[in-house]
Amino acid sequence: PFPSVEYDMQPNHLEIDEETLVHIQWAGSNTHNNGNPAGDGQAGDAGEGTGGTDRHNMVEVRHGQMGESFPATWEENTIFKNALFFWDPNEETRAVTSAADAAGDKAKNWALRMATVGHLPENKGGAQIDKLLNNAKASYMGGVFRFKKGEYNTMCTRNHNFSNRDQKAFIKVSAAGDV
Repeated sequence: PFPSVEYDMQPNHLEIDEETLVHIQWAGSNTHNNGNPAGDGQAGDAGEGTGGTDRHNMVEVRHGQMGESFPATWEENTIFKNALFFWDPNEETRAVTSAADAAGDKAKNWALRMATVGHLPENKGGAQIDKLLNNAKASYMGGVFRFKKGEYNTMCTRNHNFSNRDQKAFIKVSAAGDV
């Protein structure tokens, strides 16, 4: 059925209030079957990155406009700068992320984590993250956030090259009790 969407954020339109906690996470794959007869429902490798893999990330859209196709710079970022609460749901990484957040800019750290699938800022001295996220984790527990009132447009940079690969989401946050 039309429109055919291979990748999407769910929900891709979220309306919440400032008291709502949002867990942003994703699941990918290292080995999906894209050969004929498309045993997993996906025929062919039309996407980015290593064949048979799915990767995701989340960044804010430039100028805060849903029609944009480029990520925002840190100076333009509002979603993480306006976050009222950050929490790492992964017990294995929570102590490290908490220490990094206490020692630095928590909002910038979370923007980097969500953009690099948890690779930065903690892995600054390690291997560089591949621009197509090929060496990123397939799935990521992400973070739990509470945001200030505002409207935020986000996108995935890897799944954003084709007409049916416009992986974006809109988050509208109202004042507490106004949803």
